[in-house]
Parts: sequence; C-alpha cells; structure tokens
Amino acid sequence: MRKIVILSLAVITTLLNANRIESEIGINIGLNSTKNEDGNKFQNPRVGVTYQNNKYVVMPRVDLEYVKVKDDYATALLKGSVNAVYEYENSTYVIPYVLGGLGYEYVSSPTDGVFESHPFVQGGAGIRVDLKDGMKARVEGKLLKILGSSGEGNEGILTVGVSFPLSYEKSRVVRRPVTVRAKPRPLPVIVKPTTKVFYVNNNECSIKIDAPDLDRDGVEDRLDQCPATPCDFSVDGYGCPVKTTLKVNFTTASDQINQNSMVKVNRFANFLLSHKGSLVKIVGHTDSVGAAEKNMNLSYRRANSIVRALIQRGVSASRLEADGRGESMPIASNNTIGGKAMNRRIEAILSYPKARK
Repeated sequence: MRKIVILSLAVITTLLNANRIESEIGINIGLNSTKNEDGNKFQNPRVGVTYQNNKYVVMPRVDLEYVKVKDDYATALLKGSVNAVYEYENSTYVIPYVLGGLGYEYVSSPTDGVFESHPFVQGGAGIRVDLKDGMKARVEGKLLKILGSSGEGNEGILTVGVSFPLSYEKSRVVRRPVTVRAKPRPLPVIVKPTTKVFYVNNNECSIKIDAPDLDRDGVEDRLDQCPATPCDFSVDGYGCPVKTTLKVNFTTASDQINQNSMVKVNRFANFLLSHKGSLVKIVGHTDSVGAAEKNMNLSYRRANSIVRALIQRGVSASRLEADGRGESMPIASNNTIGGKAMNRRIEAILSYPKARK
C-alpha cells in the first residue's frame, strides 16, 4: 500500500510540473456506490485528481482516485485509469461531454472472492462550465464495470470538481514558441498563398458560373460539399472554405481586440460552430513599421487574442492553433499607407483532417 501511495504522489508531482500545451489538472470530490444489488447507494466518499491534454479532438485524461469504503468487505480503494474525453462544443459556457476508459482498482483489506483488486472499464458523461482565466468547473457521473471477477458488480461514481490550466498565459493557445528573426533581416518578399485555391471570393458574392451555385462560390451545387460558404472565404475545388482575412482592429502596438471588432469575431465563431469538420490556424501579420523582432511578437500575441476569443465563444481549443509571421509575408507594398493597412491582417486558414471525396 505504501509503494502505491508513493507512486501516486510521484505521478501527481509530475503532472503539476508538466508544461504540456493545452493541458489542465483538476481536483474533485464525490461519492462512490459499491453495493448495487438493491439499487445504488452513494455512501462512500472519494477524492481524485485528473490530468487532461486538450490538444486533440478526443482528449486523453488520466485519473487517480481514493475511495473510503464503508462496509465489511474492504476499507479503501485506490484507482488509476486512462480515459478518452469528447466535448460537444457550442456557443455557450456550458459544454457537455462523454468519456470512457480503462483502469485498475487496488482494494485495501480485500475479501477473497467478494471484494478484490481487479482491472475495470468505465464510461460516463458530464458538464463543463468555463470560469475565469481558463479555470473550469465540472459535474460528472460514471459507471464502472469490474473485469475478471464474477463476485463483484458495477460501481457508480458522482463527482464535482474544478480544473486549472497549466501555463495558461504562456501556452494556453500557443502550439510552438515564438521565433525571433535575427538581424540583419532580409528584404521582405511578397508571397502568394501556398494553398491551392479553386477561386477567391470577393465581398460582393457575384455570380461566378452559369451552372446552379446557390452560395456563389464558383463551385456547382452538385459538386459543392460546403454549400453555405460566406463571400469572404477562399474555397477549394470541393467548395469548402480554406482561407479568409478577419478584418479585426487592434489598439496600436497592443494585442487587445478593438470592441467594434467583436461583432466580426462573433460571426466567425458562429461559422466555425456550424462547420465542425475543420481545423483552424489563426495567423497574425504586421506591416514593416518598427523592429522585426517586436513585429513578430506582436503578430503572435494578436493571433493568440483571436484564438482566446474564439474559445470563449464555444469553439473547441483542440481545433485552434495560433501562429505569427510578423512582417515577413506582406501581400502589398509597405511603401504606401494602403499597402501597410493590407499587410496588418489576421488570416484564418482552414484544413480538413478527414479526406473529402
């Protein structure tokens, strides 16, 4: 028992010192029901810790739990499990989710053939409520099935808890460190998008082809796999959006989004919630005014501000990535006021992990 406790503390310490991207650690309390022959009896208090990596669409989570058993067959349970969590994103701060996983239950003071240590499978569901600064509250219910024993039945678990992001300000929405270009800097070269685009929308949604094309994206309706693409997106040969420029204004030399631009952020968030098959990279760009190092950092911070705003509006963090290119990729000349304004931009680049046919 002592070795197991020491091992558990070591795991918890490792998790607390972790600096994984999009990760969080949580604590929770609740009740466990072990004698369910005559109905659930949630009388055994429990406490647990969790570590969850939110980088993926299906998020891995590690749970460690301690249960004080109030019966004659055992005195305590120590459980460890690995789970998969899937959240149903929406435009509110309340996010439902489901989970399932495998684990092992160590029984202290066991009774042979009645209450022994065994592996288990479990499944459940819960509700996540977003709080301030990346903190989250959770209410969760799980049903556990003991494996390899005919004398033990199911267990029920009810918990409430709170989770804390690891390195929230530093890496909550950042997937790689900021890279700073050393001086002397090369002259910028105007580049073209590398994504193969079937056609680039204009903002007027004019008619592009003679064939039926309800969203006027230049792809015939019978071939269009994304039939409601807004005008300001570039599309691929399937008619699906691949790139847009978000016309978001920032305070000078700041990463704070101008309040007047929140309408555009809300509109883009609603679009992403309606098109859930896409992954999104938010890329910040600047003009050439100021030092290249500062422009690189500023573009990255602004992209992160957009990502945080989208997460606050219900878009899953697992879909989002922030990137900054500074002044290195202008789309117009930096010798004119109009050209500089065009270069100060936030781009959203969409990709689709599942191949379309």
